[in-house]
Amino acid sequence: MENTLRHLNALRVFEAAARHSSFAKAAAELNVSHSVVSQHIRNLELWFGTDLFVRHGNRVELSDDGRDLHPQIASGMQTLTDASEALLRKTRSGTLVVSAEPALASLWLRKRITEFCGLFPRIEVDLRPAWTPAQIGEGHADMIIHFATRMPQSGVRKDDLFPIDGYPAATPQVCDRLLGEDGAIDWDKAGLVHDNGKEVWHKWYAAHQPESPGWRKGKVYSDLSLAIDAAVDGEGVILADDILCQREIASGQLVRLDQRKVRCVWYQVAVHKGTSKSAASSVFKDWLLERTKTQRNQG
Repeated sequence: MENTLRHLNALRVFEAAARHSSFAKAAAELNVSHSVVSQHIRNLELWFGTDLFVRHGNRVELSDDGRDLHPQIASGMQTLTDASEALLRKTRSGTLVVSAEPALASLWLRKRITEFCGLFPRIEVDLRPAWTPAQIGEGHADMIIHFATRMPQSGVRKDDLFPIDGYPAATPQVCDRLLGEDGAIDWDKAGLVHDNGKEVWHKWYAAHQPESPGWRKGKVYSDLSLAIDAAVDGEGVILADDILCQREIASGQLVRLDQRKVRCVWYQVAVHKGTSKSAASSVFKDWLLERTKTQRNQG
């Protein structure tokens, strides 16, 4: 029998076209022209001796034979992808210096780096927390993960990582103390815990309690990690979130007081604009972006 693998590129095109039910979308995904997709499909149909798609003007759908073929081709392509990625994880190497915002570094990024290094054992990641992002380039950092507002404005390629949406949270004991008989909170008197200034609580009050001066009160900590510890110790109400405060919320150490929230900040990831796709920093960036796709889409 004729060697089927000589049609591997055409089968890859078929899988993409079948998944999208569109030659145009398949062409965009594979970065080829519409005519190239059409030619590959025609070649396959001649080889199989049957139509794989039913054409309706500019629209296509799988024929019965195409519908029978697609699951097996999709499974085979996934097997090839998994095998290739497994080998790449073993063989890709390099040392990567990451300059990251301190709270993100300690509360979220450290664990992700451990997970990444387990998948890519030859890539070493040097995590360096910094309030002011380091320079990107040789002798400095290979990657910056920081507030969008503090990112370099030139010389880098930036991607949104995820947003942080804050909502009031405190210990169950503090919640019981703050809730009035009517189940409401007097936001003029609520003791607040601030991190790195009072700006974020000010944003929440401006959006939801504009007449209240309550945001001016409370203790200010220089770091979110310290502010979270203070809130867990019962010092007051913090603007928590589901990413950096995930452990405290999941364990019940902190509970949500109010459903109203405010956009606190966007985190971004940046690499040098000349970084190659095979560089360790590109591999880590792509992995992070895939890992955080759900949070980013919800933002």
